[in-house]
Amino acid sequence: MNKQEYMYNLFEALRPFDEDVRNEIISDYEEHFADGLACGKTEEQIVEELGPIDELISELKDLKGKKKKGFDFDSMDISKAADNLVKGIAGLVGSFAGTVTKGAEKMGESFSEGVDGFADSFTKTVTNAAEKVYNKGSEFAKDISDSYKVTRNTESDTTDATTDEANGSSDDCTEIVVEGDCANIYVTASPDNVARINYANHGTANQQLAYAFECYQKGATLYGTAKRKSFGITNFFKTLTSPRIDLTVEVPRDFKAVTFKTASGEIKITGISAGKAVISDVSGSIDMRSCGFETLKINNISGHVTVDGVNSDDIVAETISGGINVAAAVAGLRTVTTSGRINILTRNAEKVDAATVSGSIDMKLDGCSGISANVSSVSGRIDLACGESVVRGTKSGKFTLGNGSTAVKASSVSGSISVEGR
Repeated sequence: MNKQEYMYNLFEALRPFDEDVRNEIISDYEEHFADGLACGKTEEQIVEELGPIDELISELKDLKGKKKKGFDFDSMDISKAADNLVKGIAGLVGSFAGTVTKGAEKMGESFSEGVDGFADSFTKTVTNAAEKVYNKGSEFAKDISDSYKVTRNTESDTTDATTDEANGSSDDCTEIVVEGDCANIYVTASPDNVARINYANHGTANQQLAYAFECYQKGATLYGTAKRKSFGITNFFKTLTSPRIDLTVEVPRDFKAVTFKTASGEIKITGISAGKAVISDVSGSIDMRSCGFETLKINNISGHVTVDGVNSDDIVAETISGGINVAAAVAGLRTVTTSGRINILTRNAEKVDAATVSGSIDMKLDGCSGISANVSSVSGRIDLACGESVVRGTKSGKFTLGNGSTAVKASSVSGSISVEGR
């Protein structure tokens, strides 16, 4: 089938659909023909790449009448909003838990009787308020995740799926930036000190057509992006179900900086080292193992964060909906979540900060000869221990155990806190 026959059949098949949708698809297909011919392809080869028209029409019919719910957002901008929200929640948790007991005691001093009852009532009131904050934070994360899954829903029927592959590499870059729209990102160390980014789109012909992979070097930075193409004003292709896309990255040893971001997909990083690392996800888990960085910043919205066997001067790990597990040799560590448990195992840490609205905090500090603790919980138990110094069953306060060499700040509204120096 040549171009004229194909485009005529396409136009006829699109008659039942809105004019703006028809025009956008026709325009895109015309562009695809032009690009293919410019690259020396025949019309028949291009027709084969575009795939059967009935497949496209079937996808259109499935989408017709559906409305996107929730947010309409740029995949990378949303992480900035989430970052600000997490910071606000962390401050809120600290101020809530840190002032409840103190406020109750001060106000209770005005009463000659019933101070304990008043304090208990006051605590319950603040706990209820904190639960509302937690619910709003969890709803926010769920709305974002669900909204992204509506518009980036991975296609489950892979009967007609193929694999579109591409790659890029550099042997003289010192930084790497990889961004995916709905991609899984898998990162390992390069065996020959060459930076590589491999792209694999495991979708149908139309799904592959809707995505573009770019890999280029600018200065000392290698960029790799896998995102939906922007078509016209209706952005029809943005509503197509998404394929599974994998970005496989190899990073040379001791890079200056690495950045990995995806909006819907998992991020797994193993055995790399860099000066600065920035990791961001909207909907998916983040898992990092056996890595070394000077600074590490992790931001997630809906998903768990795991950091295991990582060496770093400074680590910040934030998520709105999900637990955080950190096992690292780190000087400074900060963890924040609204909905989830925080587990921390550090070695030779100088400063550790953890905050959660709904969830417990468990810290084990190896190589610690003393703790200077500022801890608070509204409705949970707090236990502190370092050597022979022990504090059990407190609610909030500042405590010095041993020589106080490690600064610890921990706050929770409805969870227990355990800190052990060993």
